[in-house]
Amino acid sequence: MAQHPYTMPRQHAERTDTGASGNGKTRRITITTVMLACAIACGIVQPAFIYEGMSAWHNDIGMFWSLIGLVAGAALPFLLRNRDEKPEFVCLITTIVTICLPISPLTTLMAQSALIARRDPDRRIYGLIALSSAATVISRLRDALMPAEYSIIGTMLSSTNDQGHVVHAASQPSMLWSGLLLAVISIAIAVIVGVANRNTSRARRAQRQAAQQQDRAQMLQSDLANQQLADAIATEAHDTLAHSLSLIAVNASALQVQCGALEAGNITDRQLHDIAQRAEDIRKQAAGALDEAHSIIDLLRNPNKARQTLGPDDTTSLSRESLSGLIADAKAAGAHIDTWIDIQDMGAIHPDIAKIAYRTVQEGLTNARRHAPGQTIELEVTCSAGHGIGVHISNPTGVQTPGHATSSGSGSDIRNTAANGNETSNKPDAKPAGGNGLRGIRQRVAAFGGTCTWGTDQRGVFHLDVTLPPGNTAQQASGAKHPGMGTAR
Repeated sequence: MAQHPYTMPRQHAERTDTGASGNGKTRRITITTVMLACAIACGIVQPAFIYEGMSAWHNDIGMFWSLIGLVAGAALPFLLRNRDEKPEFVCLITTIVTICLPISPLTTLMAQSALIARRDPDRRIYGLIALSSAATVISRLRDALMPAEYSIIGTMLSSTNDQGHVVHAASQPSMLWSGLLLAVISIAIAVIVGVANRNTSRARRAQRQAAQQQDRAQMLQSDLANQQLADAIATEAHDTLAHSLSLIAVNASALQVQCGALEAGNITDRQLHDIAQRAEDIRKQAAGALDEAHSIIDLLRNPNKARQTLGPDDTTSLSRESLSGLIADAKAAGAHIDTWIDIQDMGAIHPDIAKIAYRTVQEGLTNARRHAPGQTIELEVTCSAGHGIGVHISNPTGVQTPGHATSSGSGSDIRNTAANGNETSNKPDAKPAGGNGLRGIRQRVAAFGGTCTWGTDQRGVFHLDVTLPPGNTAQQASGAKHPGMGTAR
């Protein structure tokens, strides 16, 4: 399995990322060049002082030792170029060479600082830090033990004339204490610089990780918005097409019955007129369904336009006019509907909630026509600023229900059933039988703090009850921020 793009490889887990690109790379090259120049200069000066002393004493072994130190002091700093990949190796080699040869400890101190910056402290790292610190002390004391005229520290503490000759040499104890103090100060500076670099690198890495997480969150937010838009379009398609297609199915069924009478020869002019009118209704409804399908396709092709189109409008908002249109369409398809509509203070209802109420009535009438054709439908709609919206739709199903059960949260003598094709039955081995419409309504109602229950009572009457708040609280207004979004189909 491919590694997650936002995690660090295990082998580099403890390494502090100090690499960069662009300006950072130029800056790194500049710093490395300055480090090499300083380390080479110091690495050459100290062996040169000691070589002069050994030459004055005619110590051939000391002179050879100093010459090796001179070469090592000039070459050793180039190991610092590997301080990122192998800081432990660089620190160990420079420490050993500094202990064995008379060179400046500056290269070792730089390697020590790089080690602290690039590795998290542990027993091994602490051991290398202690060893490199000891090498620094040894190098400084070795220089301080030389006579003042052959020592860097002694030269700084002694008085010289215009020709550069020592007039008043520093005492040995002062040179030793000065060398020890210089070693401690240089070690402290190396540690401080290393810790500062490590903290800076960690801060930069944390910023990069935060930026990556932010980008990932934005991607997830974009995916969520796209998914919500897709769900909203699916909901719109179901709400509009299902209603139109159900009207076509009902009219086609009635037309089939009337055509049967035509074949029997028992037909009147009124029946012929009804057949023609029914065919015209089917044609108009099919044309409307085709237009709705085209509009759904247009929503899929233009997501930005879809977010505006899916919002509530006059044709999909709960009002006396929109309800009259729904009821008229249903009656034209042969449905028998008893209505009780009491709408007050419609302006106080949130537009998105009003659209959900409209879709609820539309879905309830559609289900009743599909699953209980010819049965009387009772529709009750109430709306007020204080109590919100209430929708109740019921129709006989012709299925008697023995026993006594209640659906979730309804409190009525009903049970969730597949009698209207809306939900699975209570049997353990029952399989889903559709019901996406009412389940989608329930999810949208719940998103705004309402309740949606349905089921069949003992008399075989199917009930759909929906209550919606007016939508004037802060929480409901926040939930209505993206109308129609987030409904799982």
